[in-house]
Amino acid sequence: MVTALIAYSNTFSVPFQWDDIPQILMNENLQDLSSFNNAPSWMDVNQRPLSKYTLALNWQYGGEDVRSYHIVNLLFHILTALLVYFLTTYSIALLSRDEKIDQRMKQPVALFVTLLFLLHPLQTMAVTYITQRMTVMAALFYVLSVYMYARGRVAYVHENKTRNSIIFLSLAVISGILGLMSKQNAVTFPAAFLLYELFFIRRPDGKICRKYLLSAGTLLVVAFFIVLFGGYLPAETDRFTRSGYFITQLGVIHKYLLLLILPINQSADYFIAGHTFIGVYEILGIILVGLFLFLGVYLFRKNKLISFGIFFFFLSASVESGLIPIKDVMMEHRMYLPMLGFVFVLAGLILKYFPYKRLTLQYFLGGLVLVILTIATFNRNKVWQSEVSLWQDCLDKNPTSARAMNNLGFAIKGNAMKIKDPATRTRELNLAITYFTSAMGGDTIFTDAFLNRGHAYIELGKYNKALSDIERIANQRPKERYLKHYLEGVVYARKGEMQPALQSLNEAIRLNQEFALLFTWRGLVHESLEDHRNAIADFKRSLELDASQTLLMINLSNAHFALEEMAQALYWAQQARNAGEVVDPQYIKDLESKINR
Repeated sequence: MVTALIAYSNTFSVPFQWDDIPQILMNENLQDLSSFNNAPSWMDVNQRPLSKYTLALNWQYGGEDVRSYHIVNLLFHILTALLVYFLTTYSIALLSRDEKIDQRMKQPVALFVTLLFLLHPLQTMAVTYITQRMTVMAALFYVLSVYMYARGRVAYVHENKTRNSIIFLSLAVISGILGLMSKQNAVTFPAAFLLYELFFIRRPDGKICRKYLLSAGTLLVVAFFIVLFGGYLPAETDRFTRSGYFITQLGVIHKYLLLLILPINQSADYFIAGHTFIGVYEILGIILVGLFLFLGVYLFRKNKLISFGIFFFFLSASVESGLIPIKDVMMEHRMYLPMLGFVFVLAGLILKYFPYKRLTLQYFLGGLVLVILTIATFNRNKVWQSEVSLWQDCLDKNPTSARAMNNLGFAIKGNAMKIKDPATRTRELNLAITYFTSAMGGDTIFTDAFLNRGHAYIELGKYNKALSDIERIANQRPKERYLKHYLEGVVYARKGEMQPALQSLNEAIRLNQEFALLFTWRGLVHESLEDHRNAIADFKRSLELDASQTLLMINLSNAHFALEEMAQALYWAQQARNAGEVVDPQYIKDLESKINR
């Protein structure tokens, strides 16, 4: 607990990053607890209802205050580590007789590998990146389900306590389902039960429960093939075929393994392009996977902890690094649950090759490793302190990543908009433009980069350049032609030409009614034309699409004030203040006074 607080002590003020924006700040359903009141919302595991519900509770009681989110994330991480300790200790105890494990080593080794799970810097993305609470929760319930399964099977096979066995096994299934409701990668928990059964559960005569394993294993295999050939296996993206994605994963497995052993040069976004051909890294991946699987089979009788750890690693990674195409080829948080396999391998190595007589040396080396990991995790968390630091680090690690360039430019542009000094603001906007330009990669149409550069040009008053950028998008990507009319409307509005601005924005909204900024700008145009009723309608619609635009609450208050609707003006002024916007206290007092007359 203390070590975790030290390692993550600098994360409590880390802002919402990356997917946190659409998943939390812009997610209207998540911000309304009543959306979780109907049963169907809990039945679709692809929506990850349980983990999203905890985020909704955070929003309900903490709003945009990131501290509460990070506290909950860290608590879930600590609880998962505690369950790792229980499972590791219990598993070592089950093997003590068969593999002649020194009982004096059981708890020190379990404690060490648990702290390694807790403090390893590879875990930072899952813990510090708020949205990846989903990963941590799935792992928490997954490990709990395996632990409950172990207790249930031992109660049945060795203790003859059928009632206790039923309770534990029921809790195991429930926990697995809760994990699945947190994130889909927990779907392999029934296979984890059988894997644990194969390695650790023995009848009183010391033999494997063959009939049980054979029947349950057959059911799982049949279920898998029904899902696979029945077309029920999901896919997040159509950028890859299943085989192409699997081949690409073979090319990154060595990177994951290196990060587990030596966590250096970490990156929030590795931005690895997928492909279908088998190259050097894919061949290396095939060799590594083959060697590890062979080693797992070979060590089945000699060192079950290592063998189990190897197979658990591949099982727990199989969903996100197997046959289900995901748009991002490699992400660090995918190693959160497979880290448990690494923990078992390490426990097996220590118990086998570091005898008890060297306990002082073991304590010194173990303590040194944990101190290094704590420092490394603390330092890694510094990268998450701002959008600029996060994407600058990504770009330093991946200099050719278009997404890193674009996102760094966007972060710099966002900071520039808060700068009051004109010269500094212009310099920062020009710096952002250089990153957007780099992200475009010559003639490649990277829509986000063109749109962001267009916005930066508008802020600098370079309207023709902004329109030129958006014209290229419209010509090469007709589906995004609404962006051309949008930026035209913004340019006209900035020039004070409100009627042409209104015409362009109307055309943009005709083409796309889900882009919040269209309604924001049309509302601003209506407001400047003193059409306050339509301005109110547009501001409300924009807030529905993007609740993070809390400044619009002030606009809504002003529009209602202009219409002499003082109660509504007061309501929106109070909403703006509650959302953290600066509202003149005298303005609120004046509104209250007018209402009470």
